Amino acid sequence: MTKSKAWNWTVASAPWWEEPASEIYPLLTRWQKQGFNKLLDLGCGIGRHAVLFAKNGFKVDASDLSQDGIRKLNNVVKQKSLEITTKVADMLSLPYEDKSFDCLIAFHAVYHTNDTGIGKTISEIKRVLKREGEAFVTFNSQNSSDYKDRDNKHLTKNTIVKSKGHEAGIPHYYASKDDIEKLLAGFEIIEFSYKEEYYSDYTGAHYFVLIKNSKQQVEPEAFLFPPTSL
Repeated sequence: MTKSKAWNWTVASAPWWEEPASEIYPLLTRWQKQGFNKLLDLGCGIGRHAVLFAKNGFKVDASDLSQDGIRKLNNVVKQKSLEITTKVADMLSLPYEDKSFDCLIAFHAVYHTNDTGIGKTISEIKRVLKREGEAFVTFNSQNSSDYKDRDNKHLTKNTIVKSKGHEAGIPHYYASKDDIEKLLAGFEIIEFSYKEEYYSDYTGAHYFVLIKNSKQQVEPEAFLFPPTSL
């Protein structure tokens, strides 16, 4: 069954979720130089990146499955009079017209689903991104300690459901480099990097991928490769 599930932003309240990630600032400079203007912050959470781009002259749309996250962002938009249009929306079926955006950020967002869901999400990113538009997408790596944690339920080789913490019950897709290259077959990969984050109780590992929508349209089925059951 294809599904995604929202974060509970009444619980996930760490201060770093209010500050733009360091990986995002180079994108701001890059996309300003390229003359990009319309941006989608996909899986925006409480809007830290949407706010950054809006403050720097971008016309921003921000979407998230969490009503709590969008409500918090709407409060900021109102207080600071920012040009941000918000929507509660599922990344598996985005409420935007084809070729709506020059650029798109999906930071720690697309992997909150299962094998089929992530394929649908990548297909939606391609659909709403303009020709020659760019997107910055992050993926969970199978090197993450959560992927190896036996307390988490493995649905397939790539998908687990976490059993504890503020992400309990939320599906997570964990990729290999080969998986990502298959998912992004319809795009040109501009940059591909890997990073590990060390915390007291776990190690996070992610891929950061900058892509361009410069290839011919690929049918959605091409993104959806069958999940491997355990």
